[in-house]
Amino acid sequence: MLGHTNNHHTPYWGVALFIALACAVTAAAGGNDQELVLFYAVSVFLSFLAGLLSMALFSHHDRRRGYLVMNIAGAAVVAFTLVANLSRGLPIISLAAALIIAAVLYVAWVSAGRPRGIRNVEAEAEETSE
Repeated sequence: MLGHTNNHHTPYWGVALFIALACAVTAAAGGNDQELVLFYAVSVFLSFLAGLLSMALFSHHDRRRGYLVMNIAGAAVVAFTLVANLSRGLPIISLAAALIIAAVLYVAWVSAGRPRGIRNVEAEAEETSE
């Protein structure tokens, strides 16, 4: 009805997990928008922290000291903000949800044989379906 879909590119289990966790977070916050902002802030700062730590690792491997220092300084500021948000108590649920999602994705990656790169993912998915 909404167009042709391909089973390989729609992770229904991921959508179901996301909706279930979103409902749990909304229920934990009691639907209060100010509480929900705290949950959102934890998720955002957690992703910023992961990105900055990844960039610090890349800078270290490339031996770019200036970028390494800048990324570590940024990660420290973001970590401080994340800890401040988590110290309020209830937003820890948001951190737990992110860790659960990361664990599920890690298990899926390992069970897929730890593929590297994304260049040929679509072509490989189409080959295995035929």
